Amino acid sequence: MTNNVNVLAQHGHTCGIACLGPLTFHPGAVGKKITLSHGGCRASRDLETFQNGLVFSSRPIRLKEKVHFRVERTLLAWQGAVRIGFTNVCPTTGPLPSLAVPDLTNKPGYAAFAVPHKDCTPGTTVTFWMSSDGRLCYQTSTRTHGRVQTDLDLTQPLWAIFDVYGQSTTVLLLGSETGHWFRRTSCPLPRSTFECGYEETPPRLQRKLEMAQKMLKQRLDDQGNNNPCRPGSSAEDLCLVCLQEEARLALRCGHRCLCLPCANRVFVEFGTCPLCRQSI
Repeated sequence: MTNNVNVLAQHGHTCGIACLGPLTFHPGAVGKKITLSHGGCRASRDLETFQNGLVFSSRPIRLKEKVHFRVERTLLAWQGAVRIGFTNVCPTTGPLPSLAVPDLTNKPGYAAFAVPHKDCTPGTTVTFWMSSDGRLCYQTSTRTHGRVQTDLDLTQPLWAIFDVYGQSTTVLLLGSETGHWFRRTSCPLPRSTFECGYEETPPRLQRKLEMAQKMLKQRLDDQGNNNPCRPGSSAEDLCLVCLQEEARLALRCGHRCLCLPCANRVFVEFGTCPLCRQSI
């Protein structure tokens, strides 16, 4: 962990009465596969994994303070996209897990949800904030929006959570703002000329995916008609990895917790069931 005293010292700086102070990704709480750059405002994940992409805000976020970031790079070889949220727990408290959902959200003091990958194409800006009644809200530059009720303690500090997950491989923190009649913003950030776009699948990852596809096809052939498609999906039927598609694949252990695209990725990354960790 980095020196928190230095990080906290920066929070007292403001450019004037309308400045909220600096806002970057927290240098002392960075996922194993994340690299920070551009003054701590750009977070890039290793292309050969869809996980270990957690980053946090460098300081607590006020209620109704809107945090802006841009999705810069995307890799279509993976499934799902960036997850966002808030936590009452200081980011430097203990080691970071692999995923925001469900690794963090299964613990008290955390709230996060997945932004649909259709709303996370390269160049899309995502804004999220915590409302005064405890709702985690977001909207995108493509005019989509969502909200979810949380049980976080609004009297305690709230750090923003970013999970650079799945297809989302690079995000750029653009700052934050509060107010309507009197607008306040975070400190100006360095100008970026980084090119937004799609990543090419690394050759080694491509080979792993092709092998996983063969394994998956064999598994589906073995299941035959024992895995019928079910009309409609409840929240309990959703894939544990992307949280968007229906979980249709029954694993060897008996758990039905993955959609077909994510099963392919889980074969590559883990080779075990997300629920019981038995070999798949």
